[in-house]
Amino acid sequence: MKYALVTGSTRGIGKAIADKFTESGYTVFRNGRSELPGDARYFRADLSTHDGVNALADAMLSREEKLDYLVLNAGATCRKTFKEIEYSDWQDVMDMNLNMPFFLVQRLFEHIADDGSVIFISSSLSFKPHATSIPYGVSKAAVNMLAQCLVKEFAEKRIRVNAVCPGFIDTEWQRGKPSGLRSKIESKTALARFGTPEEIADICLSLCVNTYINGAVVSVDGGYDMI
Repeated sequence: MKYALVTGSTRGIGKAIADKFTESGYTVFRNGRSELPGDARYFRADLSTHDGVNALADAMLSREEKLDYLVLNAGATCRKTFKEIEYSDWQDVMDMNLNMPFFLVQRLFEHIADDGSVIFISSSLSFKPHATSIPYGVSKAAVNMLAQCLVKEFAEKRIRVNAVCPGFIDTEWQRGKPSGLRSKIESKTALARFGTPEEIADICLSLCVNTYINGAVVSVDGGYDMI
């Protein structure tokens, strides 16, 4: 039996990943900030704080001491302009997207099985500047480097560490955009459409199954900004 933990998995990309892993026969533990009664494998924890990271790790390890796959999907953004961003805005995004994922991996490292897999959900905006969310793009660029830095740290246990960089994916977050803006995004994407959460889930499953992909930063954006 393979065990997986997917953070931020109550909706969108995270839910699609957790669902895909479940369909593939894995035992999947899910996480979110809100209550989800009736699911014994769901752990409520706020992963923007170190206390939340420890709470999730404690809950996870109380149920299962071995973890094969860890997918770090929980994230946050800030859409304030450059002049509007305050220190607390910057710190909140960095904590959620970069700092707390690092400490969750650190906390769970000894429990990740040899030949296991750690996947950071990054973003195509980590290498394509986007003025509407400066701290988000910077935090995700750092996530890419973090994933690659951890490859050496985890080599002895043959734990593979990769980052997946979704482009514009058709989640609730994107569906709220004005139709004109959505059309503009589609016009800049070679495949002329938004991606689906399931397509990101497919990549994550592949990174767990393929045991020779390590230290990769995988762009999944439909050819955005290439036409």
